[in-house]
Amino acid sequence: MWLAAAAAAVAVVAAPLRYLLWRAARRRNAAGIQTSGRGLLMGSFMVRRLFRRGWLRVRMALATRQRRKQLHDRAHIKSAQEAAALLGSMKGVFMKMGQIVSFAHDALPEQARAALQGLQQDAPPMSFALVREVIEEELGGGLADRFAHIDEEPLAAASIGQVHRARLRDGGDVVVKVQYPGVDRAIEGDLAALDRMGRLISTLNPAFDAPSLLVELRERIVEELDYRREARNQALFRRLWEGHPYIRVPRVHPEHTGKRVLTQDHVRGFGFYDFVRSANDREKQVASAAIADFVFDSMFCHLVYNGDPHPGNYLFHEDGAVTFIDFGCVKRFSGEGMGRLKRFFRAVLEEDHATFHELVVPLGLVLPGRTWDRERMWAHWRYHLEPYWSGDFVFTEEYLARGRDTMAPKNTRDMNLPPDLLFFTRITFGLNAIAQQLGHRGDFQRSARRHFYVDQDYPSALGLVGIPVPDHFRRLPHSHGPGEIVARVESAGDLPTWPAAS
Repeated sequence: MWLAAAAAAVAVVAAPLRYLLWRAARRRNAAGIQTSGRGLLMGSFMVRRLFRRGWLRVRMALATRQRRKQLHDRAHIKSAQEAAALLGSMKGVFMKMGQIVSFAHDALPEQARAALQGLQQDAPPMSFALVREVIEEELGGGLADRFAHIDEEPLAAASIGQVHRARLRDGGDVVVKVQYPGVDRAIEGDLAALDRMGRLISTLNPAFDAPSLLVELRERIVEELDYRREARNQALFRRLWEGHPYIRVPRVHPEHTGKRVLTQDHVRGFGFYDFVRSANDREKQVASAAIADFVFDSMFCHLVYNGDPHPGNYLFHEDGAVTFIDFGCVKRFSGEGMGRLKRFFRAVLEEDHATFHELVVPLGLVLPGRTWDRERMWAHWRYHLEPYWSGDFVFTEEYLARGRDTMAPKNTRDMNLPPDLLFFTRITFGLNAIAQQLGHRGDFQRSARRHFYVDQDYPSALGLVGIPVPDHFRRLPHSHGPGEIVARVESAGDLPTWPAAS
């Protein structure tokens, strides 16, 4: 009797909610993007997920061990399929979150991860008529005035725009990234929802400065909406890595680029999952080392790094070389801030607890005036730097699983995440997941020391796997001050600019 009454009560409450969700789901613009009611749709998804988890616990309590595994996997697969459909149609910030989970969450069943992996490149695309309209508005004139040909079917469709293969009138093969109309308004709505969530989090947990973190998130994501800025970032990284045999950045075409359109050379290569399936162990080791050198040399030597490390942004080649193709989210460090961070990392590697604790507050890892558990803070950062702690390390699923426990609220309740480390943390977990799937192993302590002890000659990650690179790249940390090459390139005045570019 009481079960029937409860079911009736739920039905009464759910009916108007279903109507509101139906209305919200219909509010899409010409690009198919959800334009309003995004918070309601995400909130409804989270409620359904929580309800599913609660019901799963009830069913698992009465099931056999084998049956519990089946129920667990089935629930995660259903949630992942639902998330992929919802986030793929919403685009924007929430889809970016799904991209991170799709490759960094090793606890998901394989079918669940596969459902989310489509978010990396294969979200529902917009029509070619709309693509044509955006290109002609941004670049002026007709499509044929700019391109000899452009494929109507996209190569990839992601969180902010989709990519089409094309040919320039001079015969050059290129790809054209075209931004979804209205995605800027969708992202603004997502950020507003996150702002409200941040204020709530700060109220519930005064140790966490969520508003400052969200300011950083807003700045980086809003920058991604201006493809002229991305093109300039890409041209900078191309200059920084020009001539490297295993790290490649495609050339951009400024005259075919605007705020919502970016054109760059077309590069043939393997997608991440195709490469993982077909490459041998040696090729995987080289590719993982190339990614590590690109990320950490860019960050520690050039004070810039790309904050979007999901597999859809890499193209792999048969010799293990990697082409990097997305530079919308680029973070810059100050020389002073990077110097302090290097001292902090050295303290962990040297087990220098005094210097470590001295830098915790200046780095913003704890808010001024608050207390923290010193052992827990040390264990937290000891985990992050574990690959560089000893002379032989293998990225395993077990290591990634321990990361989830390290980042659990019970172990971070008195900690703050400073804005400078927001995307660094994202890179850490993203790179760890990629390294694990590539089976990366080696003496990472030596390559890490290359950046922290510049008076000594330690090898790069590629050097550790026996790959010779030009001396200019091998000695980057020793030959130039932090950010020196970037300053020289930017002051030369030959990076692309646009009259209206911000």
